[in-house]
This record gives sequence, structure tokens and C-alpha cells, in this order.
Amino acid sequence: MGKGKNLADASMAKISSMESRLSGTLKPVAPRQEFVQGLGQRIQSGSRPGLVYTVANWHILAMLIAAFVSLAVLLAMAMRALLVLSGKRRSA
Repeated sequence: MGKGKNLADASMAKISSMESRLSGTLKPVAPRQEFVQGLGQRIQSGSRPGLVYTVANWHILAMLIAAFVSLAVLLAMAMRALLVLSGKRRSA
């Protein structure tokens, strides 16, 4: 237990020294007023760009195609299994 506590204390010491170093290095930056106003207008408008709808539609389309392919493979496997089972019964 003592070794784990020493390791945790050492990690906390490293983290606190890193925090103090970064707090002196990193300074807050005020954004340009145009950026803030433009961002506010985009958030309030609520309209989604056409590309978002296109990507969402392609996502649904890809899922449908994958579902149909999976269904076809499943049906083919089931038919083959039935043919193999029926073929063994005939020869017996």
C-alpha cells in the first residue's frame, strides 16, 4: 500500500508542477467581435446546411444497402443448408 501511495503522491506532484508551468505560459485570448457575432447568428438561426442532410441521407442509404446484402447472404446460406440436408436424406 505504501508504494502505491508514494506513486500517487509523485504523480500529483508532477501534475501540479505541470499546471503551474502552463498557467504561466498560457494566456487568455479575447476573440474578435465579428467572430462572436457571426457565431451567435449561426447558433440562433438553427438552419442546418444542405451538406448535413446529404450526409445523413447517405448514412441511412448505406445502412439499407448493408441490410439488404446481409439478408441476401443469410437467405443464400439458408437455401444451401436446406439443399445439403435434403441431398443427404435422398442418398441414405
